[in-house]
Amino acid sequence: MDNLGGMFTALLQYNECRGRDATGIYIADKHGIGKILKAPISAISLTESSEYRKTILEINNRTVALIGHTRWKTVGTPLVNENNHPINTQYCIGTHNGTIINHNDLFRFHGWQRAGQVDSEAIFRCADSCIDNGKLNMEKFSEKLKGFRGTMSFVLCNRQEPNVVYFGLGNMPLSLRHHPQLRCLCYSSELMPLVMAGKDFTGWKLLTLSTMTLYKFDIFDLSKRDYVPMSFNCPP
Repeated sequence: MDNLGGMFTALLQYNECRGRDATGIYIADKHGIGKILKAPISAISLTESSEYRKTILEINNRTVALIGHTRWKTVGTPLVNENNHPINTQYCIGTHNGTIINHNDLFRFHGWQRAGQVDSEAIFRCADSCIDNGKLNMEKFSEKLKGFRGTMSFVLCNRQEPNVVYFGLGNMPLSLRHHPQLRCLCYSSELMPLVMAGKDFTGWKLLTLSTMTLYKFDIFDLSKRDYVPMSFNCPP
C-alpha cells in the first residue's frame, strides 16, 4: 500500500504542470465508500499538507481506486470547491480534461441539478441520468454525450459499482499503463508522469486504446475491458 500511495503522490506532483489553481484526490473502497480531498492550491502544496498525509494513510486492502486531478481554472472559480475536481454528483465522482462549450445549454435542456459553475459537472450529471439498476448504461451515456460540444477525456467512478472505473477517451490526451504483478492500472494526461512515477518498478505495459471510446475496467481483472464508441461535437 505504501508503494501505491507513493506512486499516486508522485503522479500528482509530476502533473502539477497541468494546473496549479487547484488539486484534488478521491480514495474509493470496495464498499462504494470514499473520501474526497481538494483545495484551491497546487499539487505540491496539497501533498505536503498534514491533511493529505493523513488521508493517504487510509489506503488499505479495501482501496480499489485512487483518482487525482490538477487544475488550471477555466469556467468556475477554484475558490468555490464544488468547481474543483474530482467532481462529486449524486452517484458519480470523476475528473475531466477539456472544456464543454455548451454546458449551460445542457443543464437547461436536461434539467440537471447543478452544484457549481464548472462546465465539467455536466459530464457527471449526464452519467447520473444514465444509471439503470445501479449500473452505468454505457450505450445510453454514449448516446447522450452526442449533445456535448467541446473537448473531453474523463475518468469516472459510479459509487454503486465500486469495482469498476470508466475512462472516456475523447479528443484530449489520456495515457494508461498496466502492471500485472502490482495489479495496478495507472493513468495520466501525459505519459511522462506515468513513467517517472513508476520508475522503481519494471514490467509496466502501455495500453493502446482507441480515441472516441468509452472504456469500462473491472479492478478484479484489469487485463480485460468493455467499451462502446463515444462521440460528441468537436470544435473545428
